Amino acid sequence: VACLIKTGYRPCNIIAFTFTEKAAAELKERIVSRCREELGEIRGMAEMYVGTIHAFCLDLLTAEVPKYLKFDVLNEVQQALFIDRHSNKSGLTASTDLAGQPLKRYRDTPYYLSAISILREGDTDDNVLKNCSVLAGLESYRSLLDETRHLDYSAIIEAAVEVLTCDAALKERIANRVKHVIVDEYQDLNPIQEAVVWLLHELGAKICVVGDDDQTIYQWRGSSVQGILTFEKRYPTVTTVKLEENFRSSKGIVETARPFIEQNTERLQKKMQPTNAQD
Repeated sequence: VACLIKTGYRPCNIIAFTFTEKAAAELKERIVSRCREELGEIRGMAEMYVGTIHAFCLDLLTAEVPKYLKFDVLNEVQQALFIDRHSNKSGLTASTDLAGQPLKRYRDTPYYLSAISILREGDTDDNVLKNCSVLAGLESYRSLLDETRHLDYSAIIEAAVEVLTCDAALKERIANRVKHVIVDEYQDLNPIQEAVVWLLHELGAKICVVGDDDQTIYQWRGSSVQGILTFEKRYPTVTTVKLEENFRSSKGIVETARPFIEQNTERLQKKMQPTNAQD
């Protein structure tokens, strides 16, 4: 970020995505400190977006799309209560489990929540899902959210992807403003989050991602190691920089872990090296 600003980009031209609000606060503090060290006081640092993809998408909707100004956001607890309160319209009690038994309020709500999130955020196979009752339930739930002016976390990204795809005036405004997108913990993005990054790239932004395919831990939430494995094939003119020096662990741990990790069948070729930074 400091290098980009040094070469003439303004803070509002840069987006830095992180995975959690806590990481975002730490990163923003480090960016401001580094820029101050290298460049002195810089005007407009508050205009740089540093945060989660969910928060970026919500900002985008509320700042750029008048319809969403009156929408309320449901957190996970509120979403579960909302689905229970509208158990039929939300699709919960209209859906069945794998044995064909109707889902029940309260008891099956967490499973229904998990299923509709994966259907919206993961890669799905339409052939396998032909007789999936939850798909019909999901359409009811989407209609209910719109009718009651609510967004849940998945709906926020879905709506952002839609406007970044279809709203020509918004696309032009974003293209004029956003020139660089930096993504931390890239291996943990799921397909719909990746769609946000791709759409910003299509609008002309250059993309820089940092991640480790050996640390993909969110498959249960729709993320796939294929995202980082295929990055070079999906984006044009990619430059790869391998970060192989391990500063966090002792030599013994690195040399024990390395041959174990190298047994992974799907991974980018790299070799962890200890730096003797730890006793």
